Amino acid sequence: MSTPSRGQTAHAAPTVPVDRAIICMLLAVFGVGTVEYLVAGVLPEISGDVGVSEGTAGLLVTVYAVTVMIGGPLMTVATSSIRRTPLIVGSMALFIAGNVLTAFAPNFAVLVIARVITALPHATFFAVCLVLATSLVEPEYQGRVIARITLGLNLATVLGVPLGTLIGQQIGWRASFLIIAVFQAVVTVALLASTRHAPEHRAGNITSEITVFSRGPVLWAIGLTALSQAALFVVFTYIAPYLTEVAGVATEHITVVLFLFGLGSVLGNQLGGYFADRSLDRTLYVALSALTVALAVLFFAGEFRWFAIGWMFVLGAAGFSIIPPLASKLIGAAAEAPHLAATVNIAGFQLANAAGAWIGSVTLGAGGGLGVLPLVGTALAAAAVLLLALARRAAQPAPGPTSAVEVG
Repeated sequence: MSTPSRGQTAHAAPTVPVDRAIICMLLAVFGVGTVEYLVAGVLPEISGDVGVSEGTAGLLVTVYAVTVMIGGPLMTVATSSIRRTPLIVGSMALFIAGNVLTAFAPNFAVLVIARVITALPHATFFAVCLVLATSLVEPEYQGRVIARITLGLNLATVLGVPLGTLIGQQIGWRASFLIIAVFQAVVTVALLASTRHAPEHRAGNITSEITVFSRGPVLWAIGLTALSQAALFVVFTYIAPYLTEVAGVATEHITVVLFLFGLGSVLGNQLGGYFADRSLDRTLYVALSALTVALAVLFFAGEFRWFAIGWMFVLGAAGFSIIPPLASKLIGAAAEAPHLAATVNIAGFQLANAAGAWIGSVTLGAGGGLGVLPLVGTALAAAAVLLLALARRAAQPAPGPTSAVEVG
């Protein structure tokens, strides 16, 4: 899809190669997303190498997510006066250094430190990409260009995590993180070259930016993000052991299953972005309901190997279909603070990742078993559907001459 450019207007310099810039941002997000999700694919290998249980190793997902959730907004505020180019260079240098340290970590404690370093620039960099991409196209294409950038996350699940898992199983999980570090260095150079003439976004007053988060639509969106993605990550964090121990999938076939999950996430992401331009509420209702059903069905039929393998496609599609509409909704509701709003939205996803991984760890620690995780996810997804209904009701205008306003 060719992206409609603002190059012929006063909003962007005509020398900006829009499609090339968006591809570079997509690839950069791909690298970041691969590192975020890769731990789930090589969880058994990490666990055995550093001598901790799989439940403990799964907390590396929580550490990463909590760092993004707390450190992301703080880092965005702290770097609000820094121009885009040095911000990209600094954030990606930190990301690359964290991956190198991960690859050479001698024990679990150093792994935790490495994950913190890697996660610190995650939200700020992602926010820069989202805001920059939307500034390069006409406003009516915002949802679709967000979907193109977040496609990098889908490709991380389709290609990055399966390939990283395969490499981890064949030559060691540490090699996976070294390869990503090299890849990200190359992509960063290409991104800087393609966006050097792009317009800078001027940050507003910090106080006025923060006040946008007192708005109801912003808070509802963050809550929906947290609940829905926690529902997904209760299962996805422990997907490798779930598939091998519950569904009976052979270890060497985990890569194929993750690939199917990733294909589903690509379809869900693109459909979510497409239909969000028409009705955010309807898209979210369908996506959240589909996630609820997908997790419930997995709970009842996950022990059947071939069914579980194919059902991963459905789970991926349902889980990732909410990303573009929620991102578009939050950025639109907080237009005065797009970088901070995008960062907080990403932090909401990380809160979900952390909560999902932690809830899964608690469930396993309490003796619930891997087979119970989809049921826990079902309850969280159903709560997200209920929250969406409450949000819509709360936003209904008082009776009178004022026309109804759709909450999207």
